[in-house]
Amino acid sequence: MHTPTDQAFKDRLAANLAGFKRKIVVMSGKGGVGKSTVAASIATLLSQQGYKVGLLDVDLHGPTASGLFGLRGLRLTADGNLIHPYNYDENLSIISIQGLTNDPDAPLIWRGPMKIGVINQLLGDVSWGPLDFLVIDCPPGTGDEPLTIAQVIPDAEAVIVTTPQEVALADVRKSINFCHDLKLSVLGLVENMSGFVCPTCQTVHNIFSTGGGESLASQSGIPFLGSVPIDPTVVNAGDGSMPLPPKESPAYQALTDIIAKIAVGKSKEEAKAMKIAVPVANGKLCQHFGHCEQFSLFAIENNNIAATELVTPPPHEPGLLPRWLGEKKVGLVIAGGMGVRAQELFSAAGVEVVTGAPSIAPEEVVRQYLDDVLIVGINGCTHEDGHECQH
Repeated sequence: MHTPTDQAFKDRLAANLAGFKRKIVVMSGKGGVGKSTVAASIATLLSQQGYKVGLLDVDLHGPTASGLFGLRGLRLTADGNLIHPYNYDENLSIISIQGLTNDPDAPLIWRGPMKIGVINQLLGDVSWGPLDFLVIDCPPGTGDEPLTIAQVIPDAEAVIVTTPQEVALADVRKSINFCHDLKLSVLGLVENMSGFVCPTCQTVHNIFSTGGGESLASQSGIPFLGSVPIDPTVVNAGDGSMPLPPKESPAYQALTDIIAKIAVGKSKEEAKAMKIAVPVANGKLCQHFGHCEQFSLFAIENNNIAATELVTPPPHEPGLLPRWLGEKKVGLVIAGGMGVRAQELFSAAGVEVVTGAPSIAPEEVVRQYLDDVLIVGINGCTHEDGHECQH
């Protein structure tokens, strides 16, 4: 393999990156949340839908992809300067560092510069070919590996994985802020191990506190992609070198729902053009969504405010505002407080919601959001049924 400073290598790296239509990095601030299982599931399900997919395992100290796909101990092959990925099937190719080591159980005792160089080479010195998706499985934390990916692939989209416990959520908040600080687009958050699937009756039992991941996503202004229960069939599949549980399992159903949201995604044009609504009272963002006097609507083009409109909502009617704003082509509402039921209604109308925004001028709220510097706090409305906030 050539060094990352070699011009020929730089050309190959640029050509490879240009050949990846979408790059999805799966990450988490917390270890042991099932991040690699989620990454393997994303890659496999997308490939089964006919997409050309590459899975790159950059967890250099604890590579998991090789075991999940039955590749452990198999060496990667090379042709001149180019490494050939494992061809799992006609649509899915895989690269794992274990395929370049003599002993899969030998530890890699590497410092940052070595890891950065290897990650660059796994992107540039591999004959990936054109891909619809490159899925990248990162190790936990916000260190060299995810930082390298974010810097080399600035248009990557992050899928962040957590479990319901606060000890995990606390670390995952760091990953979300990592993405914001590096201007890395976040596709959404997955709550893994959200309940236990009884192997006898297939009922899902919520053995942990629930809703932590969804609440964190709402507070952080990122989409919530869904919850995956603890399912014994997932463990059995992984131990049997199969990346997916049986199709009839609750975990499989949950994963397919999540993949549907990831596969659709947003085109670059859609991401650059949207409409944002901010509830307003007395010229500032209204902390109580149901009490707002008017809405400031901001047309966004190329990540800038192109036009502003101040509109008065129709007379009070429960459930009306989500439909009304949806009809006005609003794609995002930034609010201070909003009830759970209201958020569900907006989601059903295809409108994303960010809660916990500060009571400042609406234009400043939108500018901070577009610049990825908007700091959100706790949702100001805790009504489970939406109450007055469900308009």
